[in-house]
Amino acid sequence: MAISKTDIEKLAWLVRLSFSDEELERFTAEFDEIIAFADTINQSIEGGTEQIRSVGARMVSFDELRSDEVAPSLSNEKILSNVEGYNGFFSLERSRK
Repeated sequence: MAISKTDIEKLAWLVRLSFSDEELERFTAEFDEIIAFADTINQSIEGGTEQIRSVGARMVSFDELRSDEVAPSLSNEKILSNVEGYNGFFSLERSRK
């Protein structure tokens, strides 16, 4: 999917930005690169690759990742035990004294 100048102009209009002609050229090229990169990622995911790249740029096999495990959490009563005047949930309003 290629990004056109018209697409960037529409996007800029929606977010209330204005670009010079030079900026428009640069952003069009940059957005096109971003979309191409996203397409590359989508293709590798759709291709069923068995490896993912970690932040450290080392290839990691899915077998090396830990499995998800359910762990107990604190009860609402314990979480809210230090809150004055709660009604079973956190309130965004501060209590007035």
